[in-house]
Amino acid sequence: MKVAIQPCLLRVGARRFGDAPALLGPEERLTFRELDHRVSERARTLTTIGSPGAWVALKAAHSVEGLVGFLALLRAGFHVLPVNPAQPEEPLRMLATRNRIGRLLDPDGAELPAMEGSGSGVPRAETLEFVGDAPCTGILTSGSTGVPKLAVHSYRNHVLSAVGSASVMPLAPGDRYLLSLPWFHVGGVAILFRCLLGGAAVVLGGRVEDPDFLRDLRVSHVSMVEAQLQRLLARQDALPGLRGVLLGGGPVRPALLRSARDRGLPACMTYGLTEMSSQVIVQGPDGMVRLLPHRECRIAADGEILVRGDTLFLGYLEDGGLVPATDVDGWFHTRDLGYWDERVFQVLGRRDHQFISGGENVQPERIEDVLHRHPAIAQAVVVPRADAEFGQRPVAFLDATGEIQQDALRTWLRQYLNAWELPVAFHPLPRSEGMKILRADLVALAARGGP
Repeated sequence: MKVAIQPCLLRVGARRFGDAPALLGPEERLTFRELDHRVSERARTLTTIGSPGAWVALKAAHSVEGLVGFLALLRAGFHVLPVNPAQPEEPLRMLATRNRIGRLLDPDGAELPAMEGSGSGVPRAETLEFVGDAPCTGILTSGSTGVPKLAVHSYRNHVLSAVGSASVMPLAPGDRYLLSLPWFHVGGVAILFRCLLGGAAVVLGGRVEDPDFLRDLRVSHVSMVEAQLQRLLARQDALPGLRGVLLGGGPVRPALLRSARDRGLPACMTYGLTEMSSQVIVQGPDGMVRLLPHRECRIAADGEILVRGDTLFLGYLEDGGLVPATDVDGWFHTRDLGYWDERVFQVLGRRDHQFISGGENVQPERIEDVLHRHPAIAQAVVVPRADAEFGQRPVAFLDATGEIQQDALRTWLRQYLNAWELPVAFHPLPRSEGMKILRADLVALAARGGP
């Protein structure tokens, strides 16, 4: 059987796009040719820190040096795990020990003190071709349980993810894509590969919620989550003329989506997951639902969303080895519940979130959807709280834009919810620094009676 070989996108880009901008940072700008040269220079300094195929953790700073370091590690033949640069050192070391990751690097390539299992290597040739089904990168899943797994992808996974994305949102030299998502998450890595494939520039140093920055840097494409879109639309400034806006990371309220499109943002809803190297399905401004190339998706009899295809990851890294995560037919069970026809794709909730109250199934996302219709509620998260009589009862955490009388809110909710779905308590929603709110933290807060 012939093994698929994937050429290095950056080296191909250096030849195809040459002097087109590749990285635009606050203080430095690199063309594709310059970036390729910088990556090769850095790769030569890294070849002695370990053997080919060794795992290396890299603090994923939003900087030119950080991205150069990532690409250089790949070119030096390492498997790379980008990690949150703000994560404390001790949890990083525990993570590395558990997964037999031998080295931890700062964004500039400086090595932190050696960890157990690290070794030395010898200089070697650059890696300019990648075996299709070989490990290349690791991404920590950002699940809502607070216990991430380490998903392993091949280089080909990332390339075909970018190819599929280009079928609905093509990129070309001159386009500028803001790296608005952390690249220690799969969404940020996907932006980098899309730009390398199409010849677009990755823009660093600004926030997607800042229309002045988007205009000044002539940003043409962005990816964002609901909270970022909400902050952008809250600005009274005229919005920039973006040509591509991808919304993902969870459901987006229909009213917010309509507001974005009314103000000229060509917003596309996307469904994706770390294990599928980012996007799977896109619903464009025209309302049409499109399954991207190199992916398969179906809804199981019990309503669970199942996925597979060429962008499906290789498995989870556990104790230094790969553990497959599919059923006998190659389907990955997402634990998302959904509905899909030719014009509608809707995620109804997580199997993990469902709980039983007084013998009735409660899906928190259904209650959240109703709460989001209230004019004074910007965001809502519902979790269970133990109850001696009913087993569990729903509790709501709210980010309100104005004062809410709880009795009046309950009266309003009774129009739309069953009695067992009515929250028994309402608390302020704590601010989250991450991309996703950790429901496990809110469950603990609900048990204590709130913040």
